[in-house]
Amino acid sequence: MLEKLKSFFASETKAVSAPLSSPAVLEIFNAPPAASGVPVDAWAVLRCPAAQNGVRIIGDAIGTLDARLVKCDGKDKGPVTDHPVARLLKQPNGWTGETEFKRQLIQDVLIWGNGLALVSRVRGEPRELHRIDPRACSITLDLDTTEPRYSVAMQNGGSREYSYGDIVHVRNLTLDGARGLGLVNLAAEAIGVASVLERHAAGLFSRGARPAGLLEYAGKLAAEAKARLAASFQSGFGAAINAGRTLVLEDGMKFVPLQLASTDAQFLENRKFQVLEIARCLNVPAVLLNDLEQATLNNAESLAQQLLDRTIVPLLELFEDALERALLTQEECDAGYEIEFDTSNFTRADTEKRFAAYKSGIESGVLVLNEAREREGLPPVAGGDEPMRSVQTIPLNSTAPNLGVSPEPTPSTPQVSFQTETKPPADPAPVAPKRRTSKASK
Repeated sequence: MLEKLKSFFASETKAVSAPLSSPAVLEIFNAPPAASGVPVDAWAVLRCPAAQNGVRIIGDAIGTLDARLVKCDGKDKGPVTDHPVARLLKQPNGWTGETEFKRQLIQDVLIWGNGLALVSRVRGEPRELHRIDPRACSITLDLDTTEPRYSVAMQNGGSREYSYGDIVHVRNLTLDGARGLGLVNLAAEAIGVASVLERHAAGLFSRGARPAGLLEYAGKLAAEAKARLAASFQSGFGAAINAGRTLVLEDGMKFVPLQLASTDAQFLENRKFQVLEIARCLNVPAVLLNDLEQATLNNAESLAQQLLDRTIVPLLELFEDALERALLTQEECDAGYEIEFDTSNFTRADTEKRFAAYKSGIESGVLVLNEAREREGLPPVAGGDEPMRSVQTIPLNSTAPNLGVSPEPTPSTPQVSFQTETKPPADPAPVAPKRRTSKASK
């Protein structure tokens, strides 16, 4: 009796082999199976078209943005190129490009909830960044200081401990402050239902996921006759390639078609709704997942700006903080060094709007000519570094500024003077002498 109790309560350890797609293994890696019965892991996320498209949009958008090291000195802020971190941001390691590295880390953040990279240092300087598989890293917190510790499984067995200063950790939403939560956790049900609908559609159009009708017979069929009839009917009409073939029945047998249920009739609507559910989980407008029912010519640009403000920028802030925490020392941070992403390429409009914005910026003094040319990939020109402003925008009570150009003389109105010509006095006419008459002539 005692031995039976011991065997009942005794714990026995056994080595069990199981595939990585099994629910038990996925639960160990923080990916429990969904209620739909579909284990949701990275493969399930990427095989769901809506989830794959959303992950690709966000990952590609951030991967194409340039990360740069800048230094803020009072009001001045400019890029730094002669620093080891600046070179590291352009080339994380010898076999991974800048765009691919950033895209992979963001994909890990979205799928697993954690984007991890190890900082390789030489004589204290960061030289390389190596991506760490989130499933190979265990994160623990110090209960007193909440400082995280990272235990990374090595390829040849064993593990290695790292501090938070050696790991670039971009963390998604979290419950314990240590590990982030991704689509395999937060969107497991939505992706699971979408996968079930995908499988149902595949079965419906390949071999028929539900019977289209019943064979009705008034008499009684033997077991062998039933099996033979079912095999004959399946071989002749079961596959999708046999759809539309003529059905010939005999001995009073009837074919009774089945009515579609309401769920089957709204199958397409159910699939569209799952696209909206996954878009909500990714915080991405459904229009950008190619759900164009609500798309118009007027809201396309505003939706792109919405993606930048609500989805891309928060992830960029987390990415910048993680890079600064692992790559910059406290003295460098106090000196004004920062890591930032250039989002100007993401907001590029069409040519007309872009050049109108350049013109407005140059005339208001916000931009100089060479800055606008640099954004367009053009070489600088002489005199293009001088700020300008439009004469039309000066205050009304100020005089026009001296632009260094002598004004052209303006033609003045000729002054017409009316003068009266003064003629010299005319010589008096000679007066003929009077003739004197004598008294004798009278």
